[in-house]
Amino acid sequence: MSMSMTMGFSAPMKFKANAVMNYNEQHHHALDASYVKRAAELSDLSAGFTSPHPNFGCVIAKNSKVFGEGYLYAQGTKPAEVQAVEAAGEYCRGATAYVNMEPEDCNNDNTSLSAFIKAGITRVVIGIRNPLQHLRGNAIQTLRSEGLQVDVLGEDIRGVSMEDALKSCLVVNAPLLYRSAFQLPFSVLKYAMTLDGKIATSSGHSLWISNEKSRSRVFELRGRSDVVIVGGNTLRKDNPRLTPRNGGAHLPTRIVMSQTLDLPEVANLWDVRDVPTIVVTHRGARRSFQKFLASKGVEVVEFDVFNPKKVAEYLYDRGYLSVLWECGGTLSASAILSGVIHKVHAFVAPKIIGGRNAPSPVGELGMVEMTQALELSDVSYEQIESDVLISGYVQPIPDLTQSTIDPTLSLKIIGGRNKP
Repeated sequence: MSMSMTMGFSAPMKFKANAVMNYNEQHHHALDASYVKRAAELSDLSAGFTSPHPNFGCVIAKNSKVFGEGYLYAQGTKPAEVQAVEAAGEYCRGATAYVNMEPEDCNNDNTSLSAFIKAGITRVVIGIRNPLQHLRGNAIQTLRSEGLQVDVLGEDIRGVSMEDALKSCLVVNAPLLYRSAFQLPFSVLKYAMTLDGKIATSSGHSLWISNEKSRSRVFELRGRSDVVIVGGNTLRKDNPRLTPRNGGAHLPTRIVMSQTLDLPEVANLWDVRDVPTIVVTHRGARRSFQKFLASKGVEVVEFDVFNPKKVAEYLYDRGYLSVLWECGGTLSASAILSGVIHKVHAFVAPKIIGGRNAPSPVGELGMVEMTQALELSDVSYEQIESDVLISGYVQPIPDLTQSTIDPTLSLKIIGGRNKP
């Protein structure tokens, strides 16, 4: 057999071997991605209950089969990793553990890591590193020193199949990522408006713009938040309760921002039997009313410099992770201009009410050209019966892998009551 014939025979075999290897690698990575995404989905089940800690989920699999799952139910409960190990039992030996975030042991007893090591887990796939600088990489180093293979998405494992899983890990712990990056709690602005951009009629009537299912989604957003903020105008006009109103949901602290304390003595928010209310105001405002609020059990906090940024910094210092702003146009514009809003949820109803003086969801931002418009990224659209929920980020989620989530669509906000 000639050399040319030999080479002609061996080259296709080599190509076939490489093709098989690439296929197996891609299949393996696709499984890794699906299990990490599943861990992120599990961790999201406890949103609102684990604060100030991250949302953790864990999946244990071997030979393409899942043997154990778990997620952190609430602060102080059994770690997700321990739950998954206990569920998998003897199948842990030689298996891979998938977690949406680098394990964290708040009590410094390495409970989660010990569970993996003692159970015989041989590989751990991590969605993202811990966003807290003093914890980042510690668990990874410990596991590797014990002989476990540790792979991190975007670092040790790359590829198109990883992008969706990585995004899931970022989104589910966005509050902690923003808090770590900006030293501010993750702030979401929520509003409901008509097709012509109004949140109430010219007389101020606003019940109801959105449909019942959309309002249920708002209750869900509240249940995922540590704090819900309204302004004095919203309190006077709507007399809200600001509770999730569905059994078992997390009850966020309610905050009223009012510079003058021109507030009514009778209000649902002054009932603090089930959930606390904090009123934040300018120093010295209506001392007599402050005493009245204190008699009701409402906490009053005074500020020398009173604006959304100072309030957000205060909430950061108190350890809150996430804030839902359910305010009117004046306060929402001020919050946006202060740079504290990170995400927007806009419920749009197929209604038109018109009116030059009817309020809009965002007040004056000082923009005179469309090139100045605030552009949202990573926008999503969801139909809720007759309404449409439009969501997007004002500031992209901080990504510890240094890769950027490419926005598929964009949306702009220019604000202003008198904008046509």
